[in-house]
Amino acid sequence: MIQLIAAIISSSLIFVLFRLAKNYQSRLSALITYNYLAASLLGLLLFKPFSGLEAGTNYSWIPFAVVNGLLFIGIFFLIGQSSQKAGITVTTLATKLSVVFPVLFSIVYFNEQISNVRAIGLIAAFIAIGLTLYKKDLNKTKYIFILLPLTIFVGSGVVDSIVKFVQEAKMNPGQSALYTTVVFMVAFSCGMVISSFSAKRQFSIHPPTLFLGTMLGIVNFGSLYFLIEALNKSNLKSSMVFAINNMSIVTLTAILGWFLFKERLNKINLAGIVMALLSIYFLL
Repeated sequence: MIQLIAAIISSSLIFVLFRLAKNYQSRLSALITYNYLAASLLGLLLFKPFSGLEAGTNYSWIPFAVVNGLLFIGIFFLIGQSSQKAGITVTTLATKLSVVFPVLFSIVYFNEQISNVRAIGLIAAFIAIGLTLYKKDLNKTKYIFILLPLTIFVGSGVVDSIVKFVQEAKMNPGQSALYTTVVFMVAFSCGMVISSFSAKRQFSIHPPTLFLGTMLGIVNFGSLYFLIEALNKSNLKSSMVFAINNMSIVTLTAILGWFLFKERLNKINLAGIVMALLSIYFLL
């Protein structure tokens, strides 16, 4: 359970750091590149994942790690673009509602059975996400920008489903750090290639961006590593892990936004937080 709590806190801090980066006018491409560099170095220095490689060990998950790394950086860029064009509310909603993908994947592909009580909690979690993120201006979003959130919705769901498939069918229990490090190394390499072909090649370091990118990399690494650990070590079914993880991130992010950035919560948002807490009770 500690791993799941750590995953929730790490993922919630990602949104907080993105919000802070906006205040310091951090360039998105630089922020994301620093983020994946820091995440890769953290995995290499802290866990030394490549030190215990053995010839007979199963590494069939490597192609999936490469795909995950490419999707990771692509979705991060889309989230930045969508937040500016479609709005933060729609973007966050699309990101977190993607929980339906890994939950349904776990139930259908791995034939996971859930009790009626947990099914109620699962439905309540989905409703809680929508209520917590509801804003009055949601319907004012221009239809021309619907494609960005929709792509994020599908992409985030595919990423989580791949993580679940690899954890269940491809990865040994002790390979969480190695898999996470490879994913972020692929994302960083992709980011460097993109940067090298960008129109602006001037090299300059923006200290706030460097600091926030480093912090973002640390919590980003933690969000994936602790999620895999939670799938491996918690006594909960994976469908419940994903549901609790995403629903709790929405709730905690809303609370942090209220305390740190004075973002107002309407009555519907508060009802969503209450429902989220109740859903946790039913899911556990």
